[in-house]
Amino acid sequence: MNRRGFTLIEVLVSLAIFALAAISLGAAYSNVILSRISMKQDEQRLDDLARCRAALLETPGFDDVEAGGEIRLPGGRTARWQGKIEATAVSDLFAVQLTAEIEGADGAEAEEFTETRMLLRPTWSIPSDRQKIRDEARQRLEQERGYKEADGNSAFISAPTRGKKLVPANPGGKGSAARAPASTAPGGKNNGGKGGAPSGKGAPPARAPTPAPAPRPAQ
Repeated sequence: MNRRGFTLIEVLVSLAIFALAAISLGAAYSNVILSRISMKQDEQRLDDLARCRAALLETPGFDDVEAGGEIRLPGGRTARWQGKIEATAVSDLFAVQLTAEIEGADGAEAEEFTETRMLLRPTWSIPSDRQKIRDEARQRLEQERGYKEADGNSAFISAPTRGKKLVPANPGGKGSAARAPASTAPGGKNNGGKGGAPSGKGAPPARAPTPAPAPRPAQ
């Protein structure tokens, strides 16, 4: 019985296919590892930046925000943050530019992040500046709306519509209909009340009683 083996060309083709498959699997595996490392670094970076934001929000003083501070991060790392405060056109609202320098892990170079956040801080405002901003905002609203706010606690009063007359609300004033009192019969009963005969124009005249027939003579 003759046995036939693989030829040299078949062996080379199979080795080439195996090498291509190994290269493809190795590239896919390396991409997965790199993506996981990148996601871990992004999560760590976001966590570090969140700690810097929390430090900014927890600092109440104006001068303390301008001076900044240091934060201890996981892994024995540190972060240096500082805020630059600028006033806005809205009273008690400030634009704070946060700058954070975060130390890298395993001796890597430090990374710097910069972002701007809007903070409402009434304690940072100067009373004169706050009043000036509010006066400018009031003047701008009056120009846009076309009318001025009423002084005191009085409400807004609009002009009456042309061509229409305003009727006074008091019953005794001009233009209100006076109601005539109902007449009373001599017997003390109201003729206009329930059960009485209607009075006034258009009431039917009263009928005379019909006389009873005379008795017939007996036969």
